[in-house]
Amino acid sequence: MTARAPSLPGQLSQNAARPSRFRVDPATVLRYFGLLLAAVVMLLPLYYLIYIAISAPGQEFDFPPGVVPDPVQPGNLWRALEGEPTTPGNLAHYFRNSLWYAGLATLGCLVTQSIVGYAFARLRFPGRNLLFGLTIAMLMMPFVVTLIPRFLFFKELHLTDSLWPLIIPWWFGGSPYGIFLMRQFFMSIPRELDEAARIDGMGHWGILWRILIPQAAPVLVALGILEGTYFWNDLLGPLIYTQSDSIKPLSLGVFFHGRNAFSINYWLFFSIIVLMVLPIALMFLALQRYFRRGFLYSGIGGR
Repeated sequence: MTARAPSLPGQLSQNAARPSRFRVDPATVLRYFGLLLAAVVMLLPLYYLIYIAISAPGQEFDFPPGVVPDPVQPGNLWRALEGEPTTPGNLAHYFRNSLWYAGLATLGCLVTQSIVGYAFARLRFPGRNLLFGLTIAMLMMPFVVTLIPRFLFFKELHLTDSLWPLIIPWWFGGSPYGIFLMRQFFMSIPRELDEAARIDGMGHWGILWRILIPQAAPVLVALGILEGTYFWNDLLGPLIYTQSDSIKPLSLGVFFHGRNAFSINYWLFFSIIVLMVLPIALMFLALQRYFRRGFLYSGIGGR
């Protein structure tokens, strides 16, 4: 047998100072337990929503509620999409109207916020700081303050009972928060890029759309998700401006397909809500990487 070489004193001290691999930090355990508990609390309403949507009629009154529906009926989602005999028609035109409203309004916000944000970040003109201060002050103004004047304005233009009063205003500046975010991002980009583009013969429009906008893709995606979600879920605006069933978005159509004058069909009502939430959830899951980068590189510390 060969004798094992004795350890040196320095090696003994290093081994003694090395922390144990299986050491458990109580603070870390409590922190992760708190995060897990918060996640469960936040996901529980979503789970119950899906539970009722794929359950048989009447199971929403079971107490205590089960963990898994018995029987599971995923066909409820398709039945909700097609419509019920008591509510003639299907949800197709509601989806189409919601896509039309959310798509055009979000596009208008992104285009105009980019233009106004570029003007505040790159151009020098009298009253620039005052106008930017007024824009930020609009963040404190409630939406309902302009509700009646805006309705009277579009009524004079004979545009009520349509989606245009909900779309047109967003093509004239977008939202103050979006303008602020785009300005801060543009200010974080070095001006040397602008000077190089001017040497190549570009003007302000070329610099904005060919140089700065491609770099602002994460910010535009983040704003698009936030603003598109708002327009998709908007209830107050369509409730005021739309009267005909053919132009109502899904946020209003859910009330006509989930209940009648005497009762609420809970499985149908919850199934429609699942169909309404699903596009937004899939969009966020597909673009969440850009969503995080949009706020990480939004240029809050711009020059």
